Amino acid sequence: MRRISADVVIALLLLILCSGLYVDTHFYETVPGAIIGAKIWPRVVTFFLGGLSVLYLIQSLKAEPAEDDVARGTIAEWFLANRNVVGCFFLYGVFLVSLKWLGMLLGGMLFVFVTLTFLGENTRRNHMINAAVAVVTIGCMWAIFTFGLGVILPQGEILPR
Repeated sequence: MRRISADVVIALLLLILCSGLYVDTHFYETVPGAIIGAKIWPRVVTFFLGGLSVLYLIQSLKAEPAEDDVARGTIAEWFLANRNVVGCFFLYGVFLVSLKWLGMLLGGMLFVFVTLTFLGENTRRNHMINAAVAVVTIGCMWAIFTFGLGVILPQGEILPR
């Protein structure tokens, strides 16, 4: 009997998530007099992500099991083999918890810098590049959402308006 790979499980979880997000769009209120309803954009994005998840599931089912996918002996060995994935999810959780205090701008920059540093080489040059990437990307994203699109992002307690 063929063992189910982690890719198949992740693809199925993504499909369940997309289904839940699509069902959630049925509860959005429509603004009177609006030309395009508030449901359209979330449904388009959810449909696109769902399609990509279906493709991921098909590829995962067709793929031969990798040697890395063999069951490991202990949980510690599994965490060691998946250190980057677990670390990135942990850092993202810390980022979400810190949004209340740091806000999107500072918290986002710190998250991107720490994640890139965690995944990359530990050299001074790479730290400088990671800092530049974090400041430019999050700064531009924040400016586009705040000034261009008028979206109110979390401000945090350190840099309130």
